Amino acid sequence: MIRGTVIEDDGGRLEAWVEISVADSSGNLHTLQAVVDTGFTGCLTLPTDFLERLGLRSVATLPTTLADGSENDYRYYNGDILWHDRLLPASIIALDADPDPDPLIGTQLLTGCRLTVEFRDGGDVEIQEPDSPPH
Repeated sequence: MIRGTVIEDDGGRLEAWVEISVADSSGNLHTLQAVVDTGFTGCLTLPTDFLERLGLRSVATLPTTLADGSENDYRYYNGDILWHDRLLPASIIALDADPDPDPLIGTQLLTGCRLTVEFRDGGDVEIQEPDSPPH
């Protein structure tokens, strides 16, 4: 099970945060915090500079529609992430903004999982892997 915490940001919004690990080009894992975004249908977003530090290479630039309806071209990277104690291949979108964007976990990673979020500052976040019994 992946666990995390709900954090209230400076604007008063509640966000579900979990810890994930991404493998660099040598297979070493790098841990970071990411927001669970059920409005994002992809797998994962990470800042370009982080992807470059990992030594991952862009595999494509594709038009992508954002939540606000705007469409932009974004670079896609292939990488591996630690998900429920297993390395999984992941399609990662390089997302840059000012200020730096928070890494996002999308519904492609959540497929088949049970997501439980206690929406209050400091609340629990749990992502149960497919076919695991409720906690």
